[in-house]
Amino acid sequence: KHGYVRNENNLQKIAWLLTALLLALAYVPPAAGFVLPLWASAALFLVWIPLGLLSLRRVVTFRYYREMNQELLAQIPGQMDKARAAVKTANEKNISADTSITSRKSGFEFLNDLFVKRHRKILWKSALRIAYVCLFLCCGAVLLMVIQPGTKADINEMVMTWLPYFAFIMYLINRGTGFTQALFMNCDHSLLTYSFYKRPGFVLRLFRIRLREIIKVNAVPALVIGCGLALILYVSGGTDNPLNYVVLVVTILAMSAFFSIHYLTVYYLLQPYTAGTEMKSGTYRIVMVLTYVVCYAMINVRMPILVFGAMCIAFCVAYSIVASILVYKFAPLTFRLRT
Repeated sequence: KHGYVRNENNLQKIAWLLTALLLALAYVPPAAGFVLPLWASAALFLVWIPLGLLSLRRVVTFRYYREMNQELLAQIPGQMDKARAAVKTANEKNISADTSITSRKSGFEFLNDLFVKRHRKILWKSALRIAYVCLFLCCGAVLLMVIQPGTKADINEMVMTWLPYFAFIMYLINRGTGFTQALFMNCDHSLLTYSFYKRPGFVLRLFRIRLREIIKVNAVPALVIGCGLALILYVSGGTDNPLNYVVLVVTILAMSAFFSIHYLTVYYLLQPYTAGTEMKSGTYRIVMVLTYVVCYAMINVRMPILVFGAMCIAFCVAYSIVASILVYKFAPLTFRLRT
């Protein structure tokens, strides 16, 4: 009728203004301490019933759903192309354009060294920024205890029992997802089209090289956090068992190594991207969601450092062994471009 299709992605100015007005009427009065009495709310509810019935009649009798859907669906390919172009542009910005970057290494070590040097912005620079922030926060906690000695007991108790909470923090700061995405977009995307690149020996050799590199990158902020927590524990009153300091640092490093191994292993076993850099693996998405859910659930877990630390270190070692076996057996078969 008006020459365009109304939908939630193409609202007119009047719709935005009306939405803002209704939201303001819904939230501003209660925030200011004014709430409608029950009889007034009931009256408004009754008034809206006939208006809702009129809207329902409009929905039921509307005759142009087919034309409207055709118009909306016709826009999807263009939107997908724009999204892919935006991702490509963002990835290109993260790559150093310095043509003087080179390496004295050879083979896959040469390939990996060039990749890391050209992606310092999303790898080492990002890890160092996170490390600086963590160092600042740890120093802030120590300074707080010096200025306010009364906070020492509470902070000491938190450090002694809140170690599981850091599973979620290590999940958030880990560079594994960015690393694997950059690997595919700017390296594997092209090289996987060559048969030699998919040979079992080459796949496993490059996996080990990449795993070593991402563990090194993630170890920097992990070491800062681990040592920072040990320092906070010492300043807050310490612990009767000196082993707690060691377990604290090792556990944080183990978590960091776990996420590095986890993301790279899942990438090699489920390789979710197509030649058009589009993600097409539902299993990969499910694994990522489950990883988030488990890590988020750890926020509410409270355990002594030694108990959780021993469990965490043992789990990380076991996971590393299992992941290595799975990659050795299946990665040569699964590390392929999706169609």
